[in-house]
Amino acid sequence: MVGARMAGPGLRSVAIARELADHVDVTFAIGVEGSGAVDFDGARVRVVQYADRAGLEELVLDSDAVFCQFIDTNVVRVALPRGVRFVYDLYNALPVETVGSDRISGFDTQPEMDREFAELLRYFRFVSRTGSYFVTSNERQRDFWLGYIMASGGLTPSSLGGRDIDGLIGLAPFGAERDEPRQRRHGLRGAHGITDDDFVIVWAGGIWDWFDAETAIRAIARISESMPRVKLVFYGTVHPNAAIGRPKSVDRARAVAEELGVLGTQVVFLDEWVPAASRADYLLDADAALSGHRESLETRFAFRTRILDHFWAGLPSLVTEGDWFADYIGANRLGLVVPCEDIDAMESAILRLVDDPALMAELRGNVAAIKDSWRWPATTRPLIEALTERFDVLPVRWLPSEPEAAPAPTPGPPPGLTARIRARLARGPVGRAWRGARRRLAQRKRS
Repeated sequence: MVGARMAGPGLRSVAIARELADHVDVTFAIGVEGSGAVDFDGARVRVVQYADRAGLEELVLDSDAVFCQFIDTNVVRVALPRGVRFVYDLYNALPVETVGSDRISGFDTQPEMDREFAELLRYFRFVSRTGSYFVTSNERQRDFWLGYIMASGGLTPSSLGGRDIDGLIGLAPFGAERDEPRQRRHGLRGAHGITDDDFVIVWAGGIWDWFDAETAIRAIARISESMPRVKLVFYGTVHPNAAIGRPKSVDRARAVAEELGVLGTQVVFLDEWVPAASRADYLLDADAALSGHRESLETRFAFRTRILDHFWAGLPSLVTEGDWFADYIGANRLGLVVPCEDIDAMESAILRLVDDPALMAELRGNVAAIKDSWRWPATTRPLIEALTERFDVLPVRWLPSEPEAAPAPTPGPPPGLTARIRARLARGPVGRAWRGARRRLAQRKRS
C-alpha cells in the first residue's frame, strides 16, 4: 500500500521507482485498495492505477521487465511467453518471518495458519521458477534464497547461463533518503509529557511478533526510579493497512508498561502510524534509537529496515544481538549491542548512553561516516546495473509444469543399481580393505 502513510514495502517501492527513473522508463502501477497519491519529487515516473487483473495484464505486457514482490501469478503466466522478464524483490526472508508469527493472513489457529503458510511457500516456489533476476538485502538472506530457489527448481544448468552469484541474486537492501532529514515541527518534545531536558529513546517502527519490547520497558522502569527523565517512545504501533492493524505484541508491551507503572510517563505509545514525510519530526526529537528482538529463525535472516532511519537521523542505535545489523553496528561502533532478553544488560547500556556524552559523540560521528553508503542511490546500484548494463543476459524464463512427486521408496534398490554399487565399492577403500582381509585370512589358513 502506498500513499501518505506507508510501511516498509510502500516506502521501498516508491524509492526504487524514483532511482530507476534516472536510467529507464518507469511505470508505477498502483492496485492495492487503500493506496493514495504518491509524490515522486519530480522524477519521471508514470503513475497508473489498475482496477483488476486485466488492467494489470495490459501494463505488464507493455513492459520489458517487471519489478515486484507480490504479483498475480496468472498475469505472470500470460507474460512469460511474450518475453517479459520478472525481477523479484526478496528483500525480506518472508517464509522465515512468517513461520513463527502469532497470526498468518488474519488466522491464529494452527490448521488455518499451516494452510496459509503452505500457500506462501507455494507462491515463492513459483517466484523461484519465473524470476530472471532477484534482489535481497544481505549475504545471509542471499544464502537462504539461493537454497530456496535451487530446491524449488528455479536454478538449473540452463538458467544459470554462466552467471555468478551477483548475476543471480543482487544485494539491493533498503536505503536511507537522499536528502538530510529536516524537522518541520516537534513530534515528541513539548507533548506526551516529554520536555527538552529528557533523554529520549525512540522505537522507530512497529512491534511485530518477533520483536521484544518488554525487555526495554522493564529496563526503563528500573531506571525511572532514579532517573525519570529517560523516556522510551514507540511510534508506529498501528499498521496503516487495516488488515494488519495493531498486533497482539503491542497489547503485551502496553500491559507490561502499565503493570510497572510507567505507561504514559516514562514509556509512551503513539497509537498511530507516522506519515513517511513526517517521521523526521519524531526522529530528530530523539537522542538514541532502540530495536530489540528475541532469538528466533526470523532473527537469523532479518534485515531491520528501521535501522536505516536511525542512520538517516544520525542516531546511535541500541540493539539486541543475533541479526545482521547487530553485527554491522557492533563492528562499526554505531551503537551498543546487548544480549537478547537481558534486562540487566539493557539497563546498563541505556545508562551508558545517558551518562557518557563522549561516547554519544563518538557514536554519532561514526554514524555520520557511514550514512552515505546507505542512501538509496548506493543501495539500488546492483538493481540498476542489472536492468541496464546486463539486461540482455538475464534469461527469459518459462514456467515448466509442476514436477511429479517422487516415487515411494522400495525395499531394495532398483534393477541394475546393485551391480553399480558393488562395482563402486570394489574400486574404493571398502573394497581394498575387504581384499586385504581376504588375503590375510588365506595366508593364515596356508600357514
